Amino acid sequence: MIFSRLFATAGLLTLASATCQLSNAYTGGDIPDTYKSDKLCLPQGEGDWTFSLYTSAVDVPTFNGGNPNAGYAGGFTYLMYDNACNLRGLYGPSGNNCGIPFVIEENYLAQVLTITSENTGVGGAYFSFDYGNGEFSINNNQCGCQDMSSGLQGAQGCKCAFPVSGVLSKKRSIEFEA
Repeated sequence: MIFSRLFATAGLLTLASATCQLSNAYTGGDIPDTYKSDKLCLPQGEGDWTFSLYTSAVDVPTFNGGNPNAGYAGGFTYLMYDNACNLRGLYGPSGNNCGIPFVIEENYLAQVLTITSENTGVGGAYFSFDYGNGEFSINNNQCGCQDMSSGLQGAQGCKCAFPVSGVLSKKRSIEFEA
């Protein structure tokens, strides 16, 4: 009896400390023009990549008094770009939203990228992540967000450059502007 309780407690502790693994949904080929925007990526010097967040929402009036949000749709995607702004990864927790922290492990990354906080709301988008010996966050490390809204769609793009080697030096190869 004692052993079964001990194992059950150990199992709960393991679940509580688990991280949420994000899988790469990008399989190559054409990408939407939205993901080619300089609001999500600017070419970097050799070795500096960009990690981005694209969040959007649209609310089309349905005149449904019983459900005023019936016309609302929104979502978000994390994107990984190499130094030339070639898309390398698309990530989202859809169907696997086990909560922060989110972890991304890829064979092209020297380290594990861990998203430590986020706000995916349009107009208030924010994220922070750990990679190698660096901590990166919007409004720090020359990381920032810009409006990408169009028509009825509210959208925001956030981007942050990071050294793909995982070693953060004091000087970047080029100035990164949000």
